[in-house]
Amino acid sequence: MEAILCPDAEQSMYCQLLCGLVERQHVLRLGAVFASAFLRSISFLEQHWCDLVTDIRNGKLNPNVTNTKCRLAMECFLALPNPELADELEEICGCGPWKGILGRLWPNVKYIEAVLTGTMAQYIPMLEFYSGGRIPLVCTMYASSESYFGVNLRPLCKPTDVSYTILPNMAYFEF
Repeated sequence: MEAILCPDAEQSMYCQLLCGLVERQHVLRLGAVFASAFLRSISFLEQHWCDLVTDIRNGKLNPNVTNTKCRLAMECFLALPNPELADELEEICGCGPWKGILGRLWPNVKYIEAVLTGTMAQYIPMLEFYSGGRIPLVCTMYASSESYFGVNLRPLCKPTDVSYTILPNMAYFEF
């Protein structure tokens, strides 16, 4: 919870990715509300994977994480060095193109969830690249930054075939 609630977005993302990598065998779903935000997290992972692997290898949190609550929680979470996991992750992340990397990092992931329609449709090719086309892209709801507006009653359909059932009791009205 401390990683999620951390007010510094970079420290929060770093710690959430670190948790996701340490618990990689237990991760079943990847995603964000918007496809663009999910791709930002992959870009962040590309930039910081070496530091994340070092933290796992040594069992010590990167000194760039300075938020006190986040540091305390993550230090308890890491607790012990895990060189075997660090070696696995280093091999996965360091072996060239990142095509299909999501399935290699998180082998038990069932789907990637995000809004993939409208302006977010432009991100589908990149998500397919990182998933290797092997992880279904699921669009369960339609949302804005203010609220959710509708649900997709056929969440396993292709993103291009999505249609939403509008939920008027969930709508956001700005005056």
